[in-house]
Amino acid sequence: MPKTEVFDKYYKDYDNWFFKNELAYKAELNLIRKLIPKGKGLEVGVGTGKFAIPFGIKDGVEPSDKMAEIAEEKGIKVVKGVAEDLPYDDNSFDFVLLVTTICFVDDPLKTLEEARRVVKSDGHIIIGFVDRESMIGQEYEKYKDQSKFYSSAIFYSSKEIEIK
Repeated sequence: MPKTEVFDKYYKDYDNWFFKNELAYKAELNLIRKLIPKGKGLEVGVGTGKFAIPFGIKDGVEPSDKMAEIAEEKGIKVVKGVAEDLPYDDNSFDFVLLVTTICFVDDPLKTLEEARRVVKSDGHIIIGFVDRESMIGQEYEKYKDQSKFYSSAIFYSSKEIEIK
């Protein structure tokens, strides 16, 4: 079951995090920018469009009604849905982007299988996530019960997320 309630309720706090932590946000953008290929992209867990917009991604999937509404207002074509059941044909995109999405899905393996299904055979899947074994991952894990957003998150290691 999608973990959307907190995102629908605290969508303003979500967006404010990016303003309060502008340097971290810019660092994330700069890192991901190096990985984004040319072509038609899909962001899974598009949220309010904080990553789709800078990368010119026009399509997104989002289970949170409120966040999808904000992304749509910014010009993103958002389809209401979940990562484990992407409402697109096979081989539809040149790349699929998931940023801090994998820790909120119910089934990470099914999510990755769906991303692989909708991306072209020569396409790319870019996953930005908080690695449980990193310093920041350990901090987030330690204090996640105090976070509106991360209290329901499951953090994984890079070994657990690797696509073969």
